[in-house]
Amino acid sequence: MTRRADDREPTDSHPVRMRLQRESRRRDVAFVLKLTGLACLTQGLAWMFCYIYFGRYELSVVFVGLAGVGVLALYRSKRSDGASLLLVAHGILAVICAISLIDAPIAAVPRSVHLFLLPLAAGAAFTFERRDRYGTLIFPLICLAAFAVFAMGALDALAPNMSPPLEVRAWGARLNAATAMLLVAGIFAIYRIDSGRRLRMERELGRAVRNGEIEVHYQPQVRDSGIVSGAEALVRWRHPSGKLLAPDVFIDLAEESALIGEIGLEVLRQACETLNHWSSVPRTRALRLAVNISPVQLLDGSLVSSVSSIIREAGIDPTLLEFELTESALAADAAAMIERMEVLESTGVSWALDDFGTGYSSLATLRTLPVRKLKIDRRFLAEATRQESAQQLLGKIIEISHVMGMTALAEGVETPDQRELLIGLGCDHFQGYLFAPPMPRPELHAWLDSQRLPLPVG
Repeated sequence: MTRRADDREPTDSHPVRMRLQRESRRRDVAFVLKLTGLACLTQGLAWMFCYIYFGRYELSVVFVGLAGVGVLALYRSKRSDGASLLLVAHGILAVICAISLIDAPIAAVPRSVHLFLLPLAAGAAFTFERRDRYGTLIFPLICLAAFAVFAMGALDALAPNMSPPLEVRAWGARLNAATAMLLVAGIFAIYRIDSGRRLRMERELGRAVRNGEIEVHYQPQVRDSGIVSGAEALVRWRHPSGKLLAPDVFIDLAEESALIGEIGLEVLRQACETLNHWSSVPRTRALRLAVNISPVQLLDGSLVSSVSSIIREAGIDPTLLEFELTESALAADAAAMIERMEVLESTGVSWALDDFGTGYSSLATLRTLPVRKLKIDRRFLAEATRQESAQQLLGKIIEISHVMGMTALAEGVETPDQRELLIGLGCDHFQGYLFAPPMPRPELHAWLDSQRLPLPVG
């Protein structure tokens, strides 16, 4: 079944979810850089022309630097990456320190430019990614240290004798103090709004399982012969607003707030109900079902007993249940992960390594994993259709799966040409919009009625 461009649902693979998050992050960074650029450019040009008007050309040069930082911020907003943020932040820090040195206090007017170091520190702490220790901690501390140095007048002896005219200094001090405090207030207001939105979503997500808002959609998996081998269970959240939310909106929050365990078990319950229904129909009795397991879940000591209880209550054949773990999850604690995987495997379930090729596992680690299937990340397939080297790499990954006695399944198959390419490389299991999009269980059953299914065993 070929997809239409307008019926695509959000994808669930971990790298694509990460890509969506990166795109959202890039938009936020681009907005911050553009806003910063416009502010610096406007302020720099305004003060530059002000000092030119007063004939203080040596002072106007300093604000050319501020305008230059503004231009740099606008230019780097096209890239919208952490390096751009860091470059612009250091540029602003340098300009503020240079102007603060000139802005030495005089009898009637206190120093005021150094106040802008406070919103710079707060903005950095809230804007850089939390994992960026330098941007969120060290750089803000540098700003606060510089603020303290200028507030105590430790560098006043180094101030050049080029103070602005008294009337300009007086108005500038008032304007700087008001603007800096408004910036600090604005930054904390934005942070409070974001935190409030996050807490509200966390509370709503905490009630989602109890309120029956967690839904499972299924995307079929097909063999090269055209026979459907099973499906992957994909989580959705039917938000109280009525919107159906894709995992990229809430999974990270669920993992950070420990709600992922409850949500994951609910997905497993619904998946086992589906398997139980399939087992009562001879035509679907041999279909397998794949369920994603979060690394946070896997490290939970109660997971094995919870999974065993759900399987037992559903009365399903555990050999028809497959758990998927993303390769990147092994970066945290591979030994602990493998131990828990082996315990779960002893219950009868099998394991698949999702998004293979995007994580950190070595071939040595791969050999120790209780994995029977490698799910090849869709990016390899997309690149293989454009580059000969990428096609060769894809072929090697498929070859590795064969050498290790594993099945290779390619995700993101969208065109007949991609399917033929994969078959030519030795891959014989597929998943993607070429065959079917993720769909609710009733739609899946209607779709299965028109498909070739495996013969039941026994």
